[in-house]
Amino acid sequence: MTGEYRYRIYGLTLRSPRPLPLLWPEPDADRAADILLRFGPVAIPATPPLRQARRLAIHADGSGLFQALRGARFLIRDGREITIDLPPGTPAAELHALLCGPPLGWLMCQRGQPPLHACVVQIGGAAVALAGDSGAGKSTLARALIARGHGLITDDQAVIDTEARLVQPGFPAMKLWQGAAVMAGDKVQPALRVREGLDKFYIPMPQSFRPQPLPLALVLVLSPGANGQRLERAKGPETATLLLRHLYRPEFSRGDALARIAFQRNVALAGAVPLYRLERSGDLADLPALVATVENLAARHGS
Repeated sequence: MTGEYRYRIYGLTLRSPRPLPLLWPEPDADRAADILLRFGPVAIPATPPLRQARRLAIHADGSGLFQALRGARFLIRDGREITIDLPPGTPAAELHALLCGPPLGWLMCQRGQPPLHACVVQIGGAAVALAGDSGAGKSTLARALIARGHGLITDDQAVIDTEARLVQPGFPAMKLWQGAAVMAGDKVQPALRVREGLDKFYIPMPQSFRPQPLPLALVLVLSPGANGQRLERAKGPETATLLLRHLYRPEFSRGDALARIAFQRNVALAGAVPLYRLERSGDLADLPALVATVENLAARHGS
């Protein structure tokens, strides 16, 4: 298929020459594009990068070259353009997983909006961010909350307007391990496998998706605990430190200018939104109790 496809993600309009079926279509036909995707060869720059953030090389002009494990390359420039060089036969779900990972994460950093590493759900009229390291159980808890009738705002990356305290919507799907998806009663589609050999799949959730920005009510930082559930509110300077630690790919924001932006944004957010540390066991039988804890906190802090 050829033509122009337009989508809305993180409050921005993305234009692509290829369909990206897991994204949310742009409802405003007259809105100018904020992000341009191009597909074609991507050359490795001749000059060495200023710094390396895992598979993302950051160059003097601020451009980033992301080289994925299976050969795909993404050149991210000026906070508005991504050129994609894909190996032949790359599945659509794998393209989505790659694009909506470090490339879009770095593009948002270029725009001065480093994302939080969090799933965000709507509970009542407000947004609740579930932050944490990979494997902390963010998606599993978010899926359990959605099963209770709450809404999906974004999965994995949370772009937050710190001045207005608004979370910008991501896309209407979640990335879940097969076991978590089956436990939630979701149908796993082989075509939506995130990557060959990985038992992780996208689960489309258009009916649960909330496409409008919502005010952030609170942030919970999840972590594994040996003794079951433990909840503690963070106070003082610790709140900004926790938020900085749980940025999406925090190594992206270690340059002088970006570090200053990230620090200022997170200090502002820490002063406006309550933050809790929530330790959880690895026992899925404890999931209903976790859901109840989040719902109770949302009721206390939601607007």
